[in-house]
Amino acid sequence: MTVNSELVDEYLLAGENFQESGKFDEAIAQYQKILALEPDAAVAHSKIAEVYYTQQKYVQAIAECYQTLRQQPNFAPAYKTLGNILQAQGKTDAAVRAYSKAIEFDPKLVAAYVNLGSMFYKQGLLDEAITYYQKAIAMQPDLAAAYWNLGKVLEQQGRINEGLIYQEKALKLQPKLEKPGT
Repeated sequence: MTVNSELVDEYLLAGENFQESGKFDEAIAQYQKILALEPDAAVAHSKIAEVYYTQQKYVQAIAECYQTLRQQPNFAPAYKTLGNILQAQGKTDAAVRAYSKAIEFDPKLVAAYVNLGSMFYKQGLLDEAITYYQKAIAMQPDLAAAYWNLGKVLEQQGRINEGLIYQEKALKLQPKLEKPGT
């Protein structure tokens, strides 16, 4: 491991810690330190895009996603973040394409499956939504939001008892679960 890669890892971890604690300016500063060492570090641009998305600075977030994808066209987390931004803007079809690309490049990116399920739910494509929630659960069996969302879709299909079973499972996994997005 080189000195630069050790510093990159250190800055990345510090940035993620700041990001999780809501210290967004500090997080961006850490990610920019990575870019000072490695200007083509797709992960840093992708992390900055996540911060901007959280702050609802969608124009800047999209710009960072595209910067990431110019440097690394198959970087799945950037497609997932782009999907989140497009979803927040009500651009469902474009969000579906972005989440699908994320899954294409990283078939283990669980959040993209959940989000794609939610997009299908919003489009009224309930069977497709169920499929993606089930895939997410198969990959990450402790993901409360996927169980909750699956329960809501089943409920909407008239499968009330089955839906309640999934929602109860979600609440067992995360007792303080507050209506995750469906």
